[in-house]
Amino acid sequence: MNSINSIVHTKCKSTITFDINIFKSFLSFKGKVLSLDTSKNMIGTALSDDRKKVALSHILIERKKLDKDINKIQLIVENNNVDGLVIGLPLNKDGSKGRQAQSIITFAGNLRKKIELPVLMWDERFSTEGIQREMINNGLKKKNIKKYIDCASATWVLQGVLDRINYDAEVKYEN
Repeated sequence: MNSINSIVHTKCKSTITFDINIFKSFLSFKGKVLSLDTSKNMIGTALSDDRKKVALSHILIERKKLDKDINKIQLIVENNNVDGLVIGLPLNKDGSKGRQAQSIITFAGNLRKKIELPVLMWDERFSTEGIQREMINNGLKKKNIKKYIDCASATWVLQGVLDRINYDAEVKYEN
């Protein structure tokens, strides 16, 4: 890569995107992706494996102040070789961005100022409902569902991203 492309690439690395192909172009071969499911009181987290094939539930962050929340996320990034962030975007059923989605986009902007990694905003419509249904089908009690829902949603969202990244790679190699 020549020096001009290198500079552009470096500047864009901390971009926020809705495009999985742009996001994927910034990921390293070995490194993890961190997923966040952000709500008013909690941030559920999930991490991929190094090969970016499997999403694993990580920790639940109880929200305090923005700086403290971001510092906790930064520690996860630093301690786990993370090279990209996925943030669940709660779009309205019709795909439009409501107040909640705008709040998450603002959060992503604040996060990007402190953590210089590419951020993928990923449609999380129906993730919570899907996870709740799975938990109920597996016999989890309501109090346990509430306890695990944020991390489970972050895992669900991340697995969707990983499946898409890996599917696109498989299709590319088949052609």
